[in-house]
Amino acid sequence: MGGIYQLLALTPSPPPAAMTFVSLTFALFLGLLLLVYWSVRPERLRLGVLLGASLLFMATQQAGLQVAYIPLFLISTLINFQFGRLLERKSNHLAHDGDAKLSNEAWHDAEADWSQRRSSYLAAGIILNVAILLSFKYVPFFLTTIGETLGQPGWFNAAEAVRRSLIVPLGISYFSFESIAYLVDVYRGAPASKSLLRFSAYKLFFPKLISGPITRYHTLSGQLRQRRPLDAEQISQGLWLIARGAIKKAVFADRLGILAQISFTNVQRAGSIDIWMMALTYGLQLYLDFSGFIDMARGVAKLLGLQLPENFNAPYFSTSIADFWRRWHMTLGDWLRNYLYFPLGGSRQGLVRTCLNLLIVMGVAGFWHDATWGFVAWGAIHGVALVVHRLNEVWVGDRPNSSPGGVAYRAWSGPG
Repeated sequence: MGGIYQLLALTPSPPPAAMTFVSLTFALFLGLLLLVYWSVRPERLRLGVLLGASLLFMATQQAGLQVAYIPLFLISTLINFQFGRLLERKSNHLAHDGDAKLSNEAWHDAEADWSQRRSSYLAAGIILNVAILLSFKYVPFFLTTIGETLGQPGWFNAAEAVRRSLIVPLGISYFSFESIAYLVDVYRGAPASKSLLRFSAYKLFFPKLISGPITRYHTLSGQLRQRRPLDAEQISQGLWLIARGAIKKAVFADRLGILAQISFTNVQRAGSIDIWMMALTYGLQLYLDFSGFIDMARGVAKLLGLQLPENFNAPYFSTSIADFWRRWHMTLGDWLRNYLYFPLGGSRQGLVRTCLNLLIVMGVAGFWHDATWGFVAWGAIHGVALVVHRLNEVWVGDRPNSSPGGVAYRAWSGPG
């Protein structure tokens, strides 16, 4: 099932990096990092080592072409850190000239004014992160779409010029989504980071930087503050995850990718059996490549004493499209649920609004993956499939012989 859905996103994999997780260079890099990281005790030194290693890792990607974007990531990190500090609510924000004895009317006016300012800060932070993502990843797509709509070749030339001159920063999608999640969490009452160094080490943590998993700051910050010595079980788990991920990627995914690419180049001469084989091959290649990378990222984090969230739970053994999205890219599903689906109203505003929210969420999910019409179609089809699933749940739940406590009105039948 997953391979057929993923086949609609016929886009090539990103170009290989100079220091991938499956390389001797990375093994040497990781060995040296572990030696230095576990040799220092003060938190600031450990965070500095992690940050320096992450910047070095970023500088090696795509034969060093990503070096130019290091200032972008650092400045964006600083801005999001400052927005978090602005959003954090303190009692002195409501005090006037040091006098905390306000009348009820004055207190309510101050409360309303501060709530409005916090909403403005949150909106500005979200707009900034979305603008950065759109500017670096989607400009050629927008220009091409305008050119196709207006029939003006000049837009196509502009899109091609942007493609030639602008390399998309690796991990910008994950970076932007994590930043938005952090700002929303602080707005909802979570404490803002007090340490720019810790926040930077979290934002640029190299195992999760390029392909996730999407990690919340407040989940990782506590681990960054503590220094828990490695034990034999944690070391064995980390090495096992790295080995398992490397086998998934290098032994299976890369070879399946060659077969899938051959199939795509000959798709015009393919028969029905060939199309099915192509779908299955591409689906397996995509899953093994992605989950293999996540396994290695989690293994590296474990060797550093950190725990990254799981991202896959046997998605191709799902029993429904909703179950598939609860198993596939689980951290993205969690983000979509908490920061998009619920703010849109979730399932609390009737069946029609619920179906519309599912379509919007999956449309955003498809477009977030990449700026191609293939992913737009991919998101739309998944959205329609989730709507059909929800309608079927309602229909089954409303039948007189349906089991008690059914699933007709579950709050979420989509990603996560």
